[in-house]
Amino acid sequence: MTAVSTKIAARLEGLPADAGVYLMKDGAGTVIYVGKASSLKKRVSSYFTGGERDVKLKALVKSIDDIDYIITSTEIEALILENSLIKKYKPRFNIRLKDDKRYPYIAVTLDEDYPRVIFTRRIREGETRYFGPYTDARGARHLISLINSTFKLKTCTRKIPLKPGERPCLNYQIGRCHGQCLGEISKEEYREIVGGAVKFLEGDVDPVLEGLRALMRGHSEKYEYEKAARIRDVIGDIVKLSEAQRMDMADLGDRDYVAVALRHGEALVLLFEFRKGIMLGKIIRVFDNVEYADSGEILRLFLMEHYGRAEAPSRVVTSAAVDDAALLEEYLESRSCRKVSITRAKTRDDRAVLSLIARNLDVIAAERRSAAASEDRERGLEELKEVLGLAARPELMECFDISNIRGRHAVASMVQFRAGAPDRSQYRRYRIRGYEESNDPGMIHEAVGRRLQHCLNENADMPDLLVVDGGSAQLSRAREAAAALGVEVPIVSLAKRFEEIYLSPEGPPLRLPDGSPGLKILKQIRDEAHRFAVAYHRNLRGRGAVLSLLDGIPGIGETKRRELFRHFKSVERIREAGLRELSEAPGIGEETARAVYAFFRGGEGGGGAGNSG
Repeated sequence: MTAVSTKIAARLEGLPADAGVYLMKDGAGTVIYVGKASSLKKRVSSYFTGGERDVKLKALVKSIDDIDYIITSTEIEALILENSLIKKYKPRFNIRLKDDKRYPYIAVTLDEDYPRVIFTRRIREGETRYFGPYTDARGARHLISLINSTFKLKTCTRKIPLKPGERPCLNYQIGRCHGQCLGEISKEEYREIVGGAVKFLEGDVDPVLEGLRALMRGHSEKYEYEKAARIRDVIGDIVKLSEAQRMDMADLGDRDYVAVALRHGEALVLLFEFRKGIMLGKIIRVFDNVEYADSGEILRLFLMEHYGRAEAPSRVVTSAAVDDAALLEEYLESRSCRKVSITRAKTRDDRAVLSLIARNLDVIAAERRSAAASEDRERGLEELKEVLGLAARPELMECFDISNIRGRHAVASMVQFRAGAPDRSQYRRYRIRGYEESNDPGMIHEAVGRRLQHCLNENADMPDLLVVDGGSAQLSRAREAAAALGVEVPIVSLAKRFEEIYLSPEGPPLRLPDGSPGLKILKQIRDEAHRFAVAYHRNLRGRGAVLSLLDGIPGIGETKRRELFRHFKSVERIREAGLRELSEAPGIGEETARAVYAFFRGGEGGGGAGNSG
């Protein structure tokens, strides 16, 4: 056994062999892991035995300071209790269902006298039934609209009964509700229809139709033919809707397909529901704290959570083997009073559905990553507005950087961000004209001045924030350039060493905390400006090196060299060109062509240079 503290050794010695749940705690008494076992003594002791252990187990054991436990009568009770305690304590070594408000639900407001079917992103305690979450908000809204129009449910928030003299809403006038506000249908009858809508959402259509047919017959027997006709129309609409949802996979029967994907620090679980050949739609769950989790553990937690609120079908097909599958089957059977099988894909149809789910998971993961990046940018722009004292969020930002080697081939770059993201179509590059020696602040002055002058000349949008790479000296010269043109624009500089933000040349710099979304945007635009400047500088440097190879050709000046390179694009093509091809190049006559031709073929004054080039 691995060396353990006296305290842990005593705990292990006193553990019973019964089924139950164990709670592992750190030195502060915080629950860091909850697990279940058929034998507490065997299971918990196994954490401290020798042999190979995975990364999660090593990290967990290292953090354990105490162990508590709860005995249960059966392993199924332990399974249920484990799930409940994970939700309560949210231990850092257990995976957890993420409280994700991005996805929509369909809610049936059963706590109201006349329930409604509505769209929501928030789950509240109470009698309301929730279906979802759904991956597609538009699809969820469309389904709600279909259900409300099909079952002719109440969609308004008016109190029933209406006040004396109050007129019914437009829905009644166009035949899209049962007139419950006028007493044309009783509360009991209305709630029976709502119950049918709930069963429809659950995928159980046949009992819905049977109940409505019985209601229709009851109205007919009482000679209430108008009411019977309304129910008849509802039945017809339900039949049409269910047929429209039916896929060419009727042989699938009642089953669910579930797949899991680990993406960007979270687990996405997607479920496709099939009931009597009808695909009811997609249900998504997101889990975090999954760094050390595997697919089997995630699937088990999902199935426990999902079927704790919904009845399990006879077959659940999963993309990976589920931990404690047999025990979970027994638990689900006890809840649904039917045989439940949790299996891997067995048929071609099974594999086809799971493949479709996998493609959906890829799309969902990409959408979540894009949405998270967008949210980060929104927070970052809001933070920059506050910390930099701007009048509004800097939706349009421009950043300048300089690249040169001792003043040679000096260039400046300007990159533009819109709404916190690069707008590459607006990137600009500048050849520095006013400096022979290295002078970054002066070069910033030139580049900023040229850019702002262009904006004035073209009546282009001025940036909401201008950023320069460097410290107080660069900021001072950038502000001088703006002041000389009479342009009022917020300007800050960002120094690389400590990521300090200079708001003024005289004052102390501002440091934002690591992880700050505002600092993240500033670093991104600064790094992008640097990348763009360096790429341009390397390009010019390379062209300059090429042109220098032509310096030794007698009678060829800088203008001729540039003409040659502009036409042939490389020294190799110039070297290989014949006399006629050289002489036909723009700006190159026969005399110059002969000099170039001789230079690269060992002629007058050119053999050595040509060979070394």
